[in-house]
Amino acid sequence: TLRRAHVALAAVQLGVTRGALAHATSYLSERRQFGRPLGTFQAVAHQLADCHIDIEAAGVTLWQAATRLDDADGADADPADHDPADLDRTALVAKWWATDAGQRVVHRVQHVHGGIGVDLDYPVHRHYLWGKEIAGTLGGPGADLDRLGAVLAATEVTAS
Repeated sequence: TLRRAHVALAAVQLGVTRGALAHATSYLSERRQFGRPLGTFQAVAHQLADCHIDIEAAGVTLWQAATRLDDADGADADPADHDPADLDRTALVAKWWATDAGQRVVHRVQHVHGGIGVDLDYPVHRHYLWGKEIAGTLGGPGADLDRLGAVLAATEVTAS
């Protein structure tokens, strides 16, 4: 159940971050400064590129974990091929990426929106709150890394 909760939280966080980035790209393509869209400024473009990379990495780890869990539950699944520690590892990696990257993305998106990003009625603020809430559910990135380290250490001891 905990594995599935980690993967589910990663999936929700991926949706939140994609939605936040969509708001940012729309806003920055319309908002103009010095006669140019804000999105054409190099510093802003680099921040959005970093967001895109974080989201893609979170998506890759999410789909890897979801596929591994699905394969382990399949009718033709061979229990020898699905080590519980490996399933825990992939689920924790997905949650850690989503948690860590998700916080960076929602923070950057709120930042590039300027003062309007902190307006409680503006959708970006809701993405920010969701991203922070999801990141803290079942522990933040530090707790995820502690659990992942314990799984890896136990696997190493067993392999020795």
